[in-house]
Amino acid sequence: MVFIFIRVIPFVMIGIVLMLLISNPALSIAALAGPALVGIGLASVGGDSSYQTYWQDFQHDDYLWSEVLEAMLDAEQGLIVLTLAYELPAELAAQIENPEQFTSQDVRLYFRKDQQTEVIAMVRSQIPHIVLTPGRQIYEF
Repeated sequence: MVFIFIRVIPFVMIGIVLMLLISNPALSIAALAGPALVGIGLASVGGDSSYQTYWQDFQHDDYLWSEVLEAMLDAEQGLIVLTLAYELPAELAAQIENPEQFTSQDVRLYFRKDQQTEVIAMVRSQIPHIVLTPGRQIYEF
């Protein structure tokens, strides 16, 4: 959705500049110098395939299946939550009042409803020693 918006924004900016040109030529010059150039710059960067690849891979992390401590299936949301051991870095642990509460982290595997049986089978084959417990993921902010 973001990449579509980035490709459409130059046309929106051109429309704004044309409307300002009709109403007040001084405003159209200011609009060309400011947001229109920013819009064109965003479109050129956002349309670049390497930029898209970078942002699609931005939240990608690698974990080992052997590190999984527990697993929960939230079938309603199409989600499997894997809990992994986590060690808080020493410099952060020194700044936090109760660092013992940060001993694990959750990794979420999202899937479509039509993929549920394949994903569950894949997770069970990777971690057969861990029970996939049904539950409901609660997002805390």
